[in-house]
Amino acid sequence: MGRMVSRLGLKRRWSTGSRTLAALGALVTLGAAGCGAANHTASPPSTTTMTTATTNATSPQASSAGGSAAVSTLLKQGLSQAQAKELGQAETTFKNVLLLDPTNVYALYNLGVIDQTQNNSAGALAYYNKVLSADSTYTPAMFNKAIILEATNLDAALALYKQIVAINPNASTAYLRMAFVYAKQGQDAKADQARAKAIALDASLSKYPLPAKCNQPNC
Repeated sequence: MGRMVSRLGLKRRWSTGSRTLAALGALVTLGAAGCGAANHTASPPSTTTMTTATTNATSPQASSAGGSAAVSTLLKQGLSQAQAKELGQAETTFKNVLLLDPTNVYALYNLGVIDQTQNNSAGALAYYNKVLSADSTYTPAMFNKAIILEATNLDAALALYKQIVAINPNASTAYLRMAFVYAKQGQDAKADQARAKAIALDASLSKYPLPAKCNQPNC
């Protein structure tokens, strides 16, 4: 399966009371192999936006120290830098967020996206694992992690796609990626079923055919 092509640039705002926190999203292109992005509602396969985390983006420690406003400012600054393709500066800014709030889901995820964009799979996985330690239901991190794992462990990637659709039954592109993994494993009936589910949720996904079975341990 083709590797994900990421660009940085979409944002979503998440309000907590009077505070609005900006977060970075990964813009993901579906290639010929059918790469996609998990989402909390069915959406076109070419893009994904940040979804609302189930935990606060600022920790009690940061809030009590007046760090909430600083975190919000830094997240917005990092987003602007990433949109301007100043990835080195954005990385520094998001790391500064972590100095105030070490479990900030948005900063951790954004750092993972930056590493994944730069083909640093090990670094990206480390950040996505930290995201999921802070919020075990954060499906964008699950999905990007699964994309990376497809290159080395199809079973592990498949398990993550199953977890995503258990959390969000409308995650159409997760079903599509699941179908591709099944197809590579030679599980044709399951591949057809997962692809049919993806298309039922988003008819535009019908243009992505299933790949051929892969004879390697991992593809």
